[in-house]
Amino acid sequence: MTTAVLSIVMAMSMAFLVSAQRTVAIADTRSNNVDQARLGVEQLDRQIRSGNLIYNPAQENDPANGIRPGLALRVYTQSNSIQRCVQWRIYNNLLQTRSWTTTWQVDGIVSGWRTVADHIVNGTGTPAFTLDATSSFGSRLLNVSLLVNDSRSASQNAQVQASVAGRNTQYGYPNFVCGTIPPYS
Repeated sequence: MTTAVLSIVMAMSMAFLVSAQRTVAIADTRSNNVDQARLGVEQLDRQIRSGNLIYNPAQENDPANGIRPGLALRVYTQSNSIQRCVQWRIYNNLLQTRSWTTTWQVDGIVSGWRTVADHIVNGTGTPAFTLDATSSFGSRLLNVSLLVNDSRSASQNAQVQASVAGRNTQYGYPNFVCGTIPPYS
């Protein structure tokens, strides 16, 4: 009788431990993914705040190269006192960025794509980047909304949101500074 009771208690204890371990693993994975997305938003924040020109993400479109409206962003920025063009995209569930000089056609300075965060699940129905239409901001306020989910877990999407204003953005900057986009490699 004692052995039977002990067996039942051990089986219940093991079931509880397995369940607790699964819950901790899901929470840990989700936390890591959200941390990655937040780091990406922090980088975006710095470049946009120092931005002179924010291109409308709804008009970014080059599906053959992973550029889809609302899932890509282009900014002319002076982050770290270096004037350059920066492009962001969500491609194959990765948040990626690259940059180039405004004279890239002469000097050839174009960085490769660098992955900032993974498990980004924004689709065409949930844009990651949108310009705020409120006229008081004059197309200087960018809303960022990243959906993160590790498909190995059974958890729901986590959302990381931010609204960032380009404080250096002024009227009068030519809208063609970053108009010529380097080839995708």
